[in-house]
Amino acid sequence: MSFEILGYNITDDPAFLPMLQEIPPGLADKLQGYYELAVEGKRSSIPILWDAIEQYPEEPQLKNFLSVLYRQLNQVDKMYEINRRLVREHPDYLFGKVNLALEHYVNQQYHKMPEILGKAMEIKALYPNRDTFHIKEVLSMYKCAVLYFSAIGSLEQAETRYKMMYEIAPDSEDTEDALRHLLACKLEVMHAAEQEQNITVELNPQKITTMTEAPQFHHQEINWLYTNGLHIAEEKLQAILALPVDTLVQDLELVLQDSIERFAYFDQLAEERGWDEEKLNFPNHALFLLGELQAKQSLPTIFEVFAQSEIYLELYFGDFLVEALWEVVYKIAANDLEACKQFIFRPAVYTYARTLVFEVVEQVVWHQPERRNEAIAWYRQVLQFFLDSRIEDNVIDSDVIGSAICFILDIEAKELMPEIKELYDRGLVSTMYCGDWKAVKKSFAEPYRYDKKRQILPIAERYKEITSTWAGYQPEETNIRHEPIIVPSRPDRQYTEVRTEPKIGRNEPCPCGSGKKYKKCCLNK
Repeated sequence: MSFEILGYNITDDPAFLPMLQEIPPGLADKLQGYYELAVEGKRSSIPILWDAIEQYPEEPQLKNFLSVLYRQLNQVDKMYEINRRLVREHPDYLFGKVNLALEHYVNQQYHKMPEILGKAMEIKALYPNRDTFHIKEVLSMYKCAVLYFSAIGSLEQAETRYKMMYEIAPDSEDTEDALRHLLACKLEVMHAAEQEQNITVELNPQKITTMTEAPQFHHQEINWLYTNGLHIAEEKLQAILALPVDTLVQDLELVLQDSIERFAYFDQLAEERGWDEEKLNFPNHALFLLGELQAKQSLPTIFEVFAQSEIYLELYFGDFLVEALWEVVYKIAANDLEACKQFIFRPAVYTYARTLVFEVVEQVVWHQPERRNEAIAWYRQVLQFFLDSRIEDNVIDSDVIGSAICFILDIEAKELMPEIKELYDRGLVSTMYCGDWKAVKKSFAEPYRYDKKRQILPIAERYKEITSTWAGYQPEETNIRHEPIIVPSRPDRQYTEVRTEPKIGRNEPCPCGSGKKYKKCCLNK
């Protein structure tokens, strides 16, 4: 392939890059082997590549391969260090420049990217004396440009670069990656625009006290909850559950009250030492144990916990709030949907605390299908409540309403379409959850293909499921958004490209477009 675009030629001739780099004859036959060592990612290959670099100090690809090897070994600092050396010693080597720009992108130092690749982010402007470029050079440059312009909010410029990538190589993984980044940024912009129109509740400030001393419990075993994470021994859980029920429930409610009274103390602890799995899971333990006991008398206390501020809920629960705590409420309140409804009606409650109740009602439908009509009547009362409420009541939350509609779609409750239509007509629905009214009507018309029934597990099994499957309990992965670029160097060899795949931070907007943080949406799915 060879064609002209923007005043220069693009080629995919595998012999083109080796001619540019003038690879020494003694090295040409060894490059494939060095490449394979880099991708294989064995620690024993480090001295081999270092020896090659010392023997051929003028060959930039060897340093590129070494940076790739360090990345495969998860030694990210070393990877960046080698690439910086590559750029210093070979300032005209494009792929070193691109990797350095990507390092700045990872560190959110977007202003430094044009310092490396030029303000125009155009390869011809970077290399004015060249008239022909390899397709990999062009795609790498344009992909970097898409990331840069997306990051600074110049979506028109980003889309222009993406369209050129698509024209050159529509099926390239670089082109596909660029599109994912571009769409994620567009969704974020759309969400931000919608959020300006959405209605939200004003949350109450978190109660702050100076308490630092732990409460006195009836049972000393309760103190285990303050020193064990979810890897707590099953024997300890069973020993706690075997305690006298009345005093045990009192102690567990006191644990929850302690999480509120000593919030400032534990928040400061997390600020100084980071979130501690062993010391900050005690409210989760208390909730799961109350669920296991089916402690109906504790439901007001539990809902009081869920009515706390966002900073409180984020400190103690995080992912648990949207992924797991519905099960606690289900075990206790599946037969008391009226109490669940009254919690939905409560003003000044955080969005995701209210939406977990919708999961409870949906699971009632799947586990007890004979109660479907009861659930539909419950949802009708909830939707009507929002229709009857005023903004100043501090209960209308566009995200909560959008979430409710999603759960209604799950149970295929077409009977509620009139109320849903009226909510859309009044502009009360967040479309980032389930789309606009047209999309909702289409969803109702199509049969639901997925099984939404979730398991109700004993506490020990639930803990095992969480610690064995949730991302937060797996070995920590380096939060890095790109791999160093490996480029072909031999016309007679087949090289496999190392992909540039984004790794999304837990606190970034989820690329699915829900508007939630990634950790509260697709991270664990």
